[in-house]
Amino acid sequence: MLVDASRKLLRAREIDEISLADVADEAGIPKSSAYHFFSHVLEVYEAAASDMEAELQADLDGLSVADCGDWRQAVTRFVSRGAAFFNANRDAMQLLIGPKSPSAIKLKDRQNDFAIAGQLKDKISGNFELPELADTPEIFFRAIEIADLFFGLSVIRHGRITDAFNDEAGRATCAYLSLYLPVVLPRVRRA
Repeated sequence: MLVDASRKLLRAREIDEISLADVADEAGIPKSSAYHFFSHVLEVYEAAASDMEAELQADLDGLSVADCGDWRQAVTRFVSRGAAFFNANRDAMQLLIGPKSPSAIKLKDRQNDFAIAGQLKDKISGNFELPELADTPEIFFRAIEIADLFFGLSVIRHGRITDAFNDEAGRATCAYLSLYLPVVLPRVRRA
């Protein structure tokens, strides 16, 4: 109830304008009752961030890249799907990639980015034969962080992820991954 209320407020107001009292008021419960569950609004945000991260992962899981001509097209589609998720969910945009997000939330979201990096790797390796890489999880994690950087810059400058910044995020992510992946990867052979 409090987490849902915080998300509703994050869709309408700036993150640094919301207090635990505001969340309690939005949820229709006394402030003293809110303190029974959370000692600070940051704790509510942590719970909300966990929900948002799961929603983002579920959204990315539903993405198909089977018709992509090469791995770069798959990466670009994956990055674009992430941008679309954030643009459609202002609460997640503010909390996970926004400039005013508390550092504790951003740090926790880095762990989520490892999971998302695994999803990207799985999308590519499900369709293309990846070469053996010394530190595959870290390489794909850094690729996701690059996309997040461009998303965050766009949010700072424009309040959303613009098409131009989405395109730059895709290009920068592909450019980084091309340090490790050859331009042409053979397709996975289906049995």
